[in-house]
Amino acid sequence: MSTTMHATLNQNQTEPLGGQPAPGSKQSVPDLYAQVAYQRAFEAVVWATPAVAIYRLRAGAFDAFGITDNDIIACSKPATPRIEALTANNVTPYIAAFTDLRTGPVVLEIPAKTNKAVMYGQIVDAWQVTIADVGPSGEDKGAGGKYLLIPPGYKEAMPGGYIAIPTESYRIAFAFRSIPLPGATDADAYAYSKTLKMYPLADAPSPKPTRFVDGSSERYPTLPFYDLKNFQDIYDVISVEPVRARDKVMIGMLASIGIEPGKPFHPQGKVKAAMERAVVDAYFYMQERAAKMLNDHFYWPDRNWASYLQPDASGGFQFETPDALQIDQRSDMFHPGTFYPKVMPAKPATVYLVGVNDNLGRPLEAGKNYRLNVPKDVPVSQFWSLTIYDMATWAFIYSPLERSGLSSRQVSEMKTNADGSVDLYFGPSAPDGLESNWIPTQGKLPYPVLRLYGAQDAFWDKTFKLPDIELLK
Repeated sequence: MSTTMHATLNQNQTEPLGGQPAPGSKQSVPDLYAQVAYQRAFEAVVWATPAVAIYRLRAGAFDAFGITDNDIIACSKPATPRIEALTANNVTPYIAAFTDLRTGPVVLEIPAKTNKAVMYGQIVDAWQVTIADVGPSGEDKGAGGKYLLIPPGYKEAMPGGYIAIPTESYRIAFAFRSIPLPGATDADAYAYSKTLKMYPLADAPSPKPTRFVDGSSERYPTLPFYDLKNFQDIYDVISVEPVRARDKVMIGMLASIGIEPGKPFHPQGKVKAAMERAVVDAYFYMQERAAKMLNDHFYWPDRNWASYLQPDASGGFQFETPDALQIDQRSDMFHPGTFYPKVMPAKPATVYLVGVNDNLGRPLEAGKNYRLNVPKDVPVSQFWSLTIYDMATWAFIYSPLERSGLSSRQVSEMKTNADGSVDLYFGPSAPDGLESNWIPTQGKLPYPVLRLYGAQDAFWDKTFKLPDIELLK
């Protein structure tokens, strides 16, 4: 140190600048290791939300239906509450399958649109990043084709005649809807769905027939767990998938709470207790965020219907910017739902509107009865549907009727008004004489979602407005 610098020192100075908290400071909790375990576990749940949700779909399918990779679940009927899934639709039959690319590429043959049915849906990776859309808005443009799912790091030459779909993960899932076209039936849509094919590329010269399982009648539990099973699922995901650069910090923190590939996951003592608290708190945190998000996105300024699909700044649902991975915003979408398009089109084929409040701006309540008047001429080229979910689980509500929603396809079975509109009711009790128009909620907090399939210009230019939900006295 120079003589000049020595001269500037205060002779009464006893401590350096910084280096420790203010005098008298004490740690805020008695056990910092338990506190760190809680913090890292909490953030892990939020971070892993999309991966755990898609892993639960896979694990639930394997357990419920006895399927394995490359088998296809093709539902002969629309979903009932026995399909315990995040905000599923109950109007069009589902198709789903899973594969593992660790043994090499897999071929998925998509049928072309026919005069009976058309296929819509997404193929996603282990983090629910959509790697391909299918159908008229997908890579095949409705003409069908052979999608080739290519694992990370695959170096061999690509054969011709395929739609190449590279991916950054090994485990892949898809969920499609087989949509019956005008004049067709659910049976037609089911038959169409069974023209799909899925097999390893190595078997392409002579593939075995694809095995189909009807998922309509069995209980299919797919919902994430908010207990220690959540962390077991995280462990199972990261034990298979390559680590992406965006996730390296989190992977390092997971190791500090015993979630590390190649090592057994058996949390004990205070770490286990911290994780059990953290996963419950993370659930309530994501519940609150998802509810608040909708209040910022009302479709009509003078109505209480919110637009459910809220993409990231790039118009997709990855929530990865050049500078950040937005795990909170990502959980806003993937905590209540799954399977989103690769890019959100300006006019998506299906519109999702959530009835956040009643006509007086009051949040909906559990145990109350409500009415929605649906006008005669809703501007859709296909149909509309109203589905009521339990906001605690974002899944269908079990009831003796097994009725989770109603749609324009069922109007002929309902009582209509003189002007051609129809009043739909939802709540714990049916209005007298209007049971056909009622969706039971069993006292749950309702989460009403109105879907518009093929919304037309009057919706997009907002000359059409949907009435608000009304509380019944």
